[in-house]
Amino acid sequence: MLFDTLICFRLLKLNLSLNALRSVPESLGSLQNLVVLNLWGNQLTTEPHIPGCVYTVKSLVFLQLACNRLENIADQIQALADLKILIVEGNCIHSLPPLLCRLTKLELLNMDFNDIQSVPAEMHRLRRLEKLACHPLDKGLHIRHNPLLKPIKEVLYGGLQALYSYLKAT
Repeated sequence: MLFDTLICFRLLKLNLSLNALRSVPESLGSLQNLVVLNLWGNQLTTEPHIPGCVYTVKSLVFLQLACNRLENIADQIQALADLKILIVEGNCIHSLPPLLCRLTKLELLNMDFNDIQSVPAEMHRLRRLEKLACHPLDKGLHIRHNPLLKPIKEVLYGGLQALYSYLKAT
C-alpha cells in the first residue's frame, strides 16, 4: 500500500512528480489534510481523466497535473472548493467543464498546451484570476497556447476583461 493512513494522516504536501505513474491509488483520497499535490510529469493514462480519488481530497489548495496524458477534467472538480492553483498544462484536454468555474478561489489556472477549443461562458466567475498570464510563474489564466475557436484568439489580445465580456455576450 503506497499510503499508510496512520503514517500519512498529517501529511500536508505530497510530491509524486516524475515517477512514471500510470495511476494513483484510491488510498490517496484518505489524505484529508493534504494541501499540495504534485503529480507533474507522470504518465497518468489508466483513465484519460484526473483520477477520481483526487477529487475527494477537499483540502487541496495546489494541484499540479502538468505533462501527463489527461484528456478530461470531470465535473467533480467542483468538490475542490479551496483550490487556488490548478496546473494542467501539457496534457490532451479537449474541453473544460462549466463546473470548473465554481472554483472561485482560483488565482492561477494554467491550461496551456492542451487541445482546448472553447471555454465555458461561466469563466467570468473566476474573479481571482487577475489577468491573462504569459510567464509560467504568473498568477492568472494561462490559455493562449490552445487551438481556440471560441473565443477567437483575437479576443485574448484584449486581456481577461475582453474575454469575460465576450463570454457574457455569447
